Amino acid sequence: MKLSGNKIQTDFTPLQVTGAFQLTGGSAVQFYDGIKYSPNREGAPASPILLKHVLSVINVDGSITIAPATLFYENGVLITSSTSGYELIGTDSVKVTKNIPAGSSVDIKAITKFVDPRNDKVYEREDFITLRTILKAEPQYILTLSKRGAVYFDAYRNPNVSTTVIAALKKGNTEVADFTGITFKWLNAAGLDAVENELYADAVSVDGKTITVDKTYIDHEQIKCEAWRGTDLIASDTVTFIRKFNSFQTDIRIPELPLLPGVNTLNCSIIIRDNLGNIDVDAAFLVNWMVSEAGIERQVAAGSSVQIPISAINLKAANLMIYPDLKRREAFAALTTDDPDELLTDDLDNVLTVETYGN
Repeated sequence: MKLSGNKIQTDFTPLQVTGAFQLTGGSAVQFYDGIKYSPNREGAPASPILLKHVLSVINVDGSITIAPATLFYENGVLITSSTSGYELIGTDSVKVTKNIPAGSSVDIKAITKFVDPRNDKVYEREDFITLRTILKAEPQYILTLSKRGAVYFDAYRNPNVSTTVIAALKKGNTEVADFTGITFKWLNAAGLDAVENELYADAVSVDGKTITVDKTYIDHEQIKCEAWRGTDLIASDTVTFIRKFNSFQTDIRIPELPLLPGVNTLNCSIIIRDNLGNIDVDAAFLVNWMVSEAGIERQVAAGSSVQIPISAINLKAANLMIYPDLKRREAFAALTTDDPDELLTDDLDNVLTVETYGN
């Protein structure tokens, strides 16, 4: 009696197949300046590129030998030995010997097939690469300021000085030497003429490329320079000046305290340091020495180092205290009427200004 049997078969783990184009001899991108291609793939000298379709085939069950064959297509049309601009190399490569027209591109597709010798299964891998040519535009104007971006200056050490900002103009990598028809505008953060609308803008040079800035009037100000050719804005750059107030430490000295009988004067001083060292206190701060007598505060002296007569203090007051009140010196500002847009001026039409203070 013949009994039913079991079919003898071998199950193979599917192959792991990946692929990619390997490009040698140049780049997928060309440039055309209206005269020549770079790199040039035609004529002599020429730099054709070689495109190779590279497969990675992994057999987790062991080694395997395959015989792949590749077909190449340009925009979906099969590339043959008679296709102009291409040369088939071996079974997996094609040489590109033509220039791609400026401003256009072509898609090259590779389809590689092979048979798994273990079970005659056909594998197919498809990859793409795009060849393109970029039309080089006319070089762009580039404006660069001698001081640009955020420029911090020390608020404690001689901050109220003038500085200059100079504009340099290039076309591509070449310095512009002929400024015929080119003008420069220096603007504030609101886009208005800086010299006409800001105290900090002292003057602009005759050629328009340099502005003199008085930092006396600056806490945080952006200045923009624009280069115009006729009615066209061709380039711009900005600089922002920022008055920087470092953190600081104070050392208050009143050697006569606690007060002893017979002392007639308090020698009061304050020393201030930041991460750069000692600060000229009176130049950087407004210092007022205050006494608090029964909760009532009043000023008794001004300055970083003072002598205060004991007679100026009510020693019988409750909760008696003495301390310096500090206000940092900040930028000067214009005086205005009740209308903040209306500036006060003197008889010579000079804008009146006042120093401002902050805590």
